[in-house]
Amino acid sequence: MKSFPILGKCLTLASSLLLLGHSHLAAAQDKITWTMVSPLTPAIAYMPLYQQLADNITERSQGRLTVNFLSFGQHPFKGPDILTAVRDGVVQIGNSADVYVSSLEPAVAFMGLPFLFDNLEQAKTTFNALKEPYYQPIFADKYQSELLTSFVISGSAIHAKKPLDNSDALKGQKIRVFGKESGDMIRLLGGEPATVAFGELYTALQRGTIDGALTGMDGANAARVYEVVDNNTWWNWSYPVEFTFVNRQALAALPEDLQTIVREEAASINAELQANRDLGTMRLLIKAIEQDGITVTGLSAANLADFRTRTQPILDEWQGKTGALGEQAFAIYHQLHDSAAQ
Repeated sequence: MKSFPILGKCLTLASSLLLLGHSHLAAAQDKITWTMVSPLTPAIAYMPLYQQLADNITERSQGRLTVNFLSFGQHPFKGPDILTAVRDGVVQIGNSADVYVSSLEPAVAFMGLPFLFDNLEQAKTTFNALKEPYYQPIFADKYQSELLTSFVISGSAIHAKKPLDNSDALKGQKIRVFGKESGDMIRLLGGEPATVAFGELYTALQRGTIDGALTGMDGANAARVYEVVDNNTWWNWSYPVEFTFVNRQALAALPEDLQTIVREEAASINAELQANRDLGTMRLLIKAIEQDGITVTGLSAANLADFRTRTQPILDEWQGKTGALGEQAFAIYHQLHDSAAQ
């Protein structure tokens, strides 16, 4: 029989490595690096909490799982791209909001539909009821992702050079929007929707390219819009949800103790994110009033009712587009709020 001395030596060497260096090889295999991306800029007030999530996972795993967090400008992905990047495993964790991904997945835009809710608590109650039966399956089935964090944001306002609290005031006003639903809303209320990149918002308002902008208080503060406009019309027309999702295959490939660490640290940060936004939005509004001298105007009951009537076609179109999913979302919504009204 022909012998293979070189092969024999290789096998002997491999055996020696397995016996003598097994612990070193195992340790090397345990070192995993993940990437987490966000479309938000570091100027957003709660961005440090996402960095803290990445750091906490890295520290608690003792470096076995390192999570590198990249914000806007440090990666090539836009808001909608992040969901597909996580789905395809290009990155392991992504952060985005329903308003960014609604063009890709209309069903996640439910909380962003216009004038559904009277206040933040009502919106939070609704989202909590929707999260497990509605949102989680959408991300799992279509995008191979599991939700890690998800919180509701209040303070969706229109920032402009004059109060925009009725349809007459909106006529002819060019308003920056961020998605189909918000664009349709402005059009139905008499304004002219305009698309402006967030980084160009300040200049567009300053030069009069647009007359106003839809954004939350965090966005307004980060873009310093109150240096160039001095009115906030407090519509609270939607309560968008911001998500962080993880690729399910990447998560399942981790040892069980690391999976537990990822989920537990995400749950802890999620509670901080929601608490931060509940207080942070109002703090930013107070800051804008006291330091920037802005005028805040609300919607009267009559104008709110008028806005709801005018924007009803958006709800109807969305439900027709989303089919059974849309019916499910509205069924949960009506079950909650019809019973509360009794």
